[in-house]
Amino acid sequence: MSELLTVLLILIQPVLWLGILRNYIIYRKRLTKQRRDFNTSIYANNYEIKHFWLSFVVLGILGSAISIVLGVYLPITWIVVYQLLLIINLVLIPGQFLNLITFGIATVITWLIYQVKFFNGINTLGINVQPTNFANVLLLLTIVILLMSLYVRFVLGNYANPQIFKNQRGNKVAGYLTKEFAVLPLLVLIPGDQIQQVMHWWPVFGYGDHKFSLLILPVMLGMRITIFKSLPKDFFKKLAKKIAWIVVLGVILLGVTYYFKDVENIALYSIAGLIVLYIITVLMVKRSDSKQDTWFSDAVNGLRVISIRPDTPAEKMGVQIGDLIVEVNNIKINSEDEFYKAILTSPTFCRLKVLNREDRIKIMESAIYSDSPNELGVVLIKEK
Repeated sequence: MSELLTVLLILIQPVLWLGILRNYIIYRKRLTKQRRDFNTSIYANNYEIKHFWLSFVVLGILGSAISIVLGVYLPITWIVVYQLLLIINLVLIPGQFLNLITFGIATVITWLIYQVKFFNGINTLGINVQPTNFANVLLLLTIVILLMSLYVRFVLGNYANPQIFKNQRGNKVAGYLTKEFAVLPLLVLIPGDQIQQVMHWWPVFGYGDHKFSLLILPVMLGMRITIFKSLPKDFFKKLAKKIAWIVVLGVILLGVTYYFKDVENIALYSIAGLIVLYIITVLMVKRSDSKQDTWFSDAVNGLRVISIRPDTPAEKMGVQIGDLIVEVNNIKINSEDEFYKAILTSPTFCRLKVLNREDRIKIMESAIYSDSPNELGVVLIKEK
């Protein structure tokens, strides 16, 4: 039985497969909503799964290298609880990605299990379930926050997916919803050599009288957030910098935890502090977005650009999110109908006059598709 449990623990990763399925569902829902709201799919490619696998490989390798070099050593009990919480998250709360909160909950549950001595007298099938120092969980959490800052900086915000809302004044505004996530395979150490007993080639490390095995631990990164006033790329760049400072604090807390290791539960307090600080940081950056003055709103004189389809004349011209188109082919426009009529006055060439978010005038020109002059590539707030 212990051999079967070990194989299942190594080879069958439900978090990974649920992550793939959930990403595909997110992709299909995005296409359906965009076609309903804008009569087009702004990004037809499945960039969600592309980012998923890119993060899986790049950030997984980076995180595993850091984890092995620093010797992250985790108790089996914490790993099982953490994985169960991720499965619950993906199945029962699919719209939210509580990646760091699950760290805290898993740690508290594991601590309670050890406090009540749950495993005393219970046959654990030969698996080592003895408690280990929670400073290792703090170390893993710091590594994951580092990976999260890189994920936010280089993955999120590259695709602006607008949704239409109404602000307090009843005006139509665009908000940019991000709900991407990834699952990373991180190599960590676990106590004992149970895996090698099943798979003899599996590496085992020894330190004194203790043995440690490598284990692939699926870790989830992700975020669901809606931005109303900032450019998505700028928002996530700012957020990534803030998260990077939490990594610095995590390193400091690791030093404090190891130096004052005799202080009871100091690692637990440090883990809680990092998670709370992360949540506060995200909320503060989100609040700074809401305090800005400029909405991505409908306008009286002109049409607001809320997204640009890739590989279109609008992208080649340099049209940006938030630009206000006031003239097309030297014709002032105030409605979609006027916009498309103005484009048709010159079916192979387009000249735009726009106001950017700083109220500066820009003149843009480009050839357009002669067989589809309406396919300029800009996405506007629909009038109806």
